[in-house]
Amino acid sequence: MSDTTLRSRIRDLWARHRTLFWWLHSVWALATGIAVLVLARERYGFIPWVVAFLGITWASTLVLNRITSGSDPDALPGVGAEVGSWLTRGMFQETLFFLLPFYAYSTVIGSWNVVLPAALAVLALFSCADVVFDRWLRTRPIFGMLFFASVSFSALNLLLPMTLGLDPNWATPVSGLLAVVVSAPIAGQGTGMKTRREVAFAAAGAAAVIGVTLFAPVLVPPVPLRLDTATFASDIEREGLVLADSLGASTSQASVGGRMVMLAQVFAPASVPATVRIEWRRNGERVRLTREIEILAHGEGFRVWDAWIDEDGLIDPGIWEARLTTAGRLFGVASIEVTEGGAPPAVPAPDPPAPDSPVADSIGPAQPPPPPSDSAS
Repeated sequence: MSDTTLRSRIRDLWARHRTLFWWLHSVWALATGIAVLVLARERYGFIPWVVAFLGITWASTLVLNRITSGSDPDALPGVGAEVGSWLTRGMFQETLFFLLPFYAYSTVIGSWNVVLPAALAVLALFSCADVVFDRWLRTRPIFGMLFFASVSFSALNLLLPMTLGLDPNWATPVSGLLAVVVSAPIAGQGTGMKTRREVAFAAAGAAAVIGVTLFAPVLVPPVPLRLDTATFASDIEREGLVLADSLGASTSQASVGGRMVMLAQVFAPASVPATVRIEWRRNGERVRLTREIEILAHGEGFRVWDAWIDEDGLIDPGIWEARLTTAGRLFGVASIEVTEGGAPPAVPAPDPPAPDSPVADSIGPAQPPPPPSDSAS
């Protein structure tokens, strides 16, 4: 059998079973993606490598579009196109699944910032559909540009605060601009940007990415900040931030008295500057918004607290929430239910401070977390 005949038979075999192979590979891609999501969910040290990974993805996407430029979309791709597309799809898949948990940590279910993590999840699942994703990457350069812009924005938005010490509220628009700039060459490859309609699609996509980061940043979780724990109490010792007690998820008015404190532990994996506010809500209605405080988070994060004091000496019943925001972007919510009545507290609540007291109208001082204990409990 000649080499030509053998290659022809292999090509015919591949043409008959190519679709089945790639759908089976899609299942494998989804399984490996889930494994990455689970195993790498706390590996902040790997995040800089993701950006390097994206550089390779950017180059492979450009090369893929050049290889397939002018080819028939319905024709069987050559070996170079198949291998290039497989490598590019694989890098997109693993990057998306890697980023998902870091955004989930800073997401509050029910808030606007679920939009970006939900979009990343959709892109991650779509990238596993090899047959469709492969065709679109090979034949639609503008799609490739927008897909790469979305992924690179998400990676840069997480990386810049950690490596350059950029405030998350500045990192978001800077990341959006950088993502559009680096992805623009992809749209000009192959058959992209040849008509006014294609140019309009590319421009609209780029404007959408930049527009969200500038005018709708509430859709983007302020990574890498995240609320680790939050505890409600009836009082706090301000110097050491030691709580007088710990209130349960549902507690009576009498147990709380006239003062309710919330102490939050915020995690940040590196020295990240941020501005933090605490908003108090009762039954969904805002009752207090603290001043904005500038904080430099350290490698283990920081603690921040605030107190709600009722002038009548008894906290009103209802569902109370303490919402942590940075420049209006929500990244944590703690809630407690205060019920009517109950046994009187063993220790009377302290008198409310004067109206000009800093405890009444400002956020409590931020402090780093306490050092680990020398003995195990």
